[in-house]
Amino acid sequence: MELTAERLRSRLNYNPSTGIFTWLVRSNGRVPVGSVAGSLNGVGYIDIGIDGKIYRASRLAWLYMTGEWPQKTVDHENLLKIDNRWENLREAGASKNGANRRKLKNNTSGFKGVAVNRGKWSASIRVGYKSIWLGRHDTPEEAHAAYMAAAKEHFGEFAHAG
Repeated sequence: MELTAERLRSRLNYNPSTGIFTWLVRSNGRVPVGSVAGSLNGVGYIDIGIDGKIYRASRLAWLYMTGEWPQKTVDHENLLKIDNRWENLREAGASKNGANRRKLKNNTSGFKGVAVNRGKWSASIRVGYKSIWLGRHDTPEEAHAAYMAAAKEHFGEFAHAG
């Protein structure tokens, strides 16, 4: 049985200005009423168990506030995975959600979307499942500017400098 907004609201309170869920009922017979719900999972998000099933807190916030499950990924606008304030959450397709992330840890240029290529700085962007070449540039800053222009064109408010 899928969790409904009514069932969620009978078990938890959500504070949209803090993003924190608290228990309205005693959870598992151990967790007292009023306790903060959820725990950090292995990838940095908050998970909450309800009726024997684990849910991501950002998805529960969406259900709590709108009465419906999100159709897409719930994106954290400020990139903080534990910040589940309502103003920080928005629905995003996979491509837009991917655009709103930091540069990869193995990035050596210092700029998202930029790599060194035969002595020049190349820029590229991934849109959907397609990689788009944005040219070679004299400096990493120029290459990054090309990346950001393309990111804003393709992803709008989801474009993130990294």
